[in-house]
Amino acid sequence: MAWVNVGVLALFFGLLGSRFVLAPGLPIGVGAAGTFNLPSIGAAGQNSAATSVVVSYRSNNVILFEGGMYGLSDLRKPLELYAQKYPNAVMLVRADRQVSVQDFFSLCDMARAAGFAGVQAAAETQASARPLP
Repeated sequence: MAWVNVGVLALFFGLLGSRFVLAPGLPIGVGAAGTFNLPSIGAAGQNSAATSVVVSYRSNNVILFEGGMYGLSDLRKPLELYAQKYPNAVMLVRADRQVSVQDFFSLCDMARAAGFAGVQAAAETQASARPLP
């Protein structure tokens, strides 16, 4: 009976950690050059989207992407390779409060130029945000 419980737990972890789960956040349209489409706030599920890759932007020049650590200027080539490998990919950006809005939009512009279909901005609540060591 314990093996059934372990199997069910493994199934839940596998499903909830997969791309089949919608990621809540604020979608940022990166369609045409020089335009950012900010959405209107509607129902909670309306702003959810299935994302392809998660980018953690931890400080003004530390970006974690696909197992590597990059600076903003070094990230262009890995983004282009990922967008070529996975067309219509949507990137989920988890940025902390040390990242400036200008740097965030620079990352969005870089994602648009690389060929990503969209960017999903994630945020943490003030209580769950923890400082870097």
